[in-house]
Amino acid sequence: MIKCIHKAKLYDLAAVTPLVTWLGLGIVGSLMRTKQMLELREDALAICSQVATILFMSVVIVLLLIRRPSVRKAKGSLSRLAGIIGCLLPFFFLALPRANLTHAITVFSTVVVFLGTAASILSLCWLGRSFSILPQARGLVIEGPYRVIRHPLYLAELCVVFGRAWELELPWPFIVMLIAIGIQISRMHFEEQVLLEAFPSYREYASRTARLIPGLY
Repeated sequence: MIKCIHKAKLYDLAAVTPLVTWLGLGIVGSLMRTKQMLELREDALAICSQVATILFMSVVIVLLLIRRPSVRKAKGSLSRLAGIIGCLLPFFFLALPRANLTHAITVFSTVVVFLGTAASILSLCWLGRSFSILPQARGLVIEGPYRVIRHPLYLAELCVVFGRAWELELPWPFIVMLIAIGIQISRMHFEEQVLLEAFPSYREYASRTARLIPGLY
């Protein structure tokens, strides 16, 4: 039994190695950008947002390395595709044309991104070793922000996408938001399905909580 668990952990680590490498490179790039921003004495809020992004990626790497083995996985390629696209979507912003922003829009975008990133970090800390990119069941978390809604991390990520969308030229913000919402709804569907199969108590939890916004959805 112990040998099987050890083998599963090694397989899990091998599977996340490309993502961990990608995030590591992202951290290096963000650190260089932060150093440049400090040297140029840029806005403190923008620097804080950059630091929050570095912290977010660092937490993701740690959780990917220490997380529990999955007890159940969603079936089919669509579930895996939704998880992968949802994870990589924020990086797509780098390839899209940027808009000429006013100071007010820049501040608004930065604040929304910072708050969304901070909320993402909080949600990750509550998820702990149950964290997963793909729709998988590693543990049932119903405390903290998960006591109020079932998918606080996805809501936080949508806030980040919303904030970043303001930095793009039209019509990209609308396209990006539609893709992001569609992907996250798909991830929620697959995730809830596999959690229900793995943890029968999830049905009662789902009956008394909203997916994203209490009273609405």
